[in-house]
Amino acid sequence: MHFSAKEILKKYWGYDEFRSPQAEIIETIYSGKDCFALLPTGGGKSLCFQIPILMQKGICVVISPLIALMKDQIQQLKKRGIKAELLSSEIPLPDQERILNNCRFGKVKLLYVSPERIESEHFIERLADLNLRYFAVDEAHCISEWGHDFRPSYLRLKKLKEFSPSTPILALTATATQKTIDDIIKELQLSDCRIFRKSLERENLAYRICKTDDKMNDLLYFLRQKNESSIVFAKTREETYEWAKILNEKSFDADFFHARLSPEEKNEKQKTFIHSDQKILVSTNAFGMGIDKPNVRRVYHMHTPNTIESYFQEVGRAGRDGKFAAGILFYNERDKKNSLQSFKASNPDKNEFLTIVLKLYGYFQIANNELAEGQKGFSEKKFREVYHFHKQKVRLILQFLEKKEIIKIHKNQRQSLVKILVRNTDLPNIHQPKYHVLDYLARNFGGIFDKPQPIDEYRVSNRLKISKSLLKEYLNELNERSLIYYRDATVVKIEFLQPRDDNAAAVFWWKEFREQQLLKWKRLNDIFFFIENESVCKSQLLLRYFDEKSKRRCGICSVCKPNLFSQELEIQDLYKFVTSAVRTEIEILEGFKNFDRNIIFQSLQKLIDEEKIKFTPPNFYSR
Repeated sequence: MHFSAKEILKKYWGYDEFRSPQAEIIETIYSGKDCFALLPTGGGKSLCFQIPILMQKGICVVISPLIALMKDQIQQLKKRGIKAELLSSEIPLPDQERILNNCRFGKVKLLYVSPERIESEHFIERLADLNLRYFAVDEAHCISEWGHDFRPSYLRLKKLKEFSPSTPILALTATATQKTIDDIIKELQLSDCRIFRKSLERENLAYRICKTDDKMNDLLYFLRQKNESSIVFAKTREETYEWAKILNEKSFDADFFHARLSPEEKNEKQKTFIHSDQKILVSTNAFGMGIDKPNVRRVYHMHTPNTIESYFQEVGRAGRDGKFAAGILFYNERDKKNSLQSFKASNPDKNEFLTIVLKLYGYFQIANNELAEGQKGFSEKKFREVYHFHKQKVRLILQFLEKKEIIKIHKNQRQSLVKILVRNTDLPNIHQPKYHVLDYLARNFGGIFDKPQPIDEYRVSNRLKISKSLLKEYLNELNERSLIYYRDATVVKIEFLQPRDDNAAAVFWWKEFREQQLLKWKRLNDIFFFIENESVCKSQLLLRYFDEKSKRRCGICSVCKPNLFSQELEIQDLYKFVTSAVRTEIEILEGFKNFDRNIIFQSLQKLIDEEKIKFTPPNFYSR
């Protein structure tokens, strides 16, 4: 028995109606046509590829770069009784074969894979055995050189049409300019493609820019106004630890989150946050992709994102329930200066570009016009150290060469293994960090003296409060001293796909590389223009960036309504409060936490100018 799209929506998700343009997208891919969909964060992209496959026999292969997102969607689908599976390198080979066999015999409706999986000839061969109805490519902007999050692995998705020209593809993203859309359609070789674009306007979301010289103090000020579910975006892992600790010390319920937590820790923290109305999560941009929490009321940015696309995705995690929400970005002039200086410092000039490219070939003794055969073991760190190269410059050039399909970086993930080779009684009793690592392993991994045990370096380094790279250094030293056996998890190899061509590198490669860096430079300046512009509605600025026109001002951004979070301040009330006792700035802000802090400071200055109150350094106000 076949159900209609609406019947499936009601049966499995409990909704009566689709949001526009979900129904049209579902009908297009169901009818066997290529389709592109641009829907904002929270716009229901996943339903567009999940529902059509439930209307027919066969299987949909979903391609996404985010393992956490895929796991979350599969878990939700299984709870609804929908058969879905994930193929990843974390799954043992026998289980992978079992999953593929289940797909072949119709026991799986949605198979989730990473873009790297498409490079596997074995997987492509197995696809031929399946009743494959269509591909869904999520985060499709990753395939475009004009997209903000280009990933070389997405380039191999060209194979989809080569493998099966008649199999339709649904490409989805939450952020894309017209140039990016055109590039996605070209790279995926979509033919007669129907394009669906939902307005990116978020009427319930206030985009607020807060200029400040004390970001933490201002964050505390806003958090004290209302104790609501919030995300605080930080730049580094260290900041997530530090700021979560500060917030907890100030009696807020806060936790930290970043990409290098173990899967168990990530799941636990996400689960706790999703089911809380007051939890504050301090996170790097690793958090939020695919996390379905509708009642995030505020998103705070403690630093400036590198692109408007990144900002739009991150701030879009607020107010997905349609109720009022706000994105508050803290900013000062140092942010712009530091960002622009950092960008310039990490970008190679032509001489550096050529030096790094040619030394890469020289590192493997590859002569001009020669093509090296096979894959070669490659340590980016050792390569940099041999020639004293800048880390970010090398990384940018390697990414460029991979995008150009000049090289291919192969990363084969395995479990790291450790076995202690000395008896417990013979462990060195020396107060050096590497021996603390040895002692930790001995105490926390049962059976480690008998056979190699799997370890998670991220988790161990977090427990020992050292960096992962330093932990690996200690483990390698202990391995060299024959105190342990250590098998590193990551095996990296490099493959040269084209012959060395010094002339092409100097002319054509450099020109393309330079153009890409100029595009990144423009994007960085675009985000600062958005922040610093104080005359145009912030919502209108965002929509213009994504080639969408809007004549209506939002009425709630920091330009349209500067004092949105403030009540009318009676200066006489402030005067009475300050003159009743000697007050600090923090006490005044706490006493008037429902008022705009800029208005408070302006009023305090007015009272000082009129000599009604006085200010005594470092931070006291009195009669």
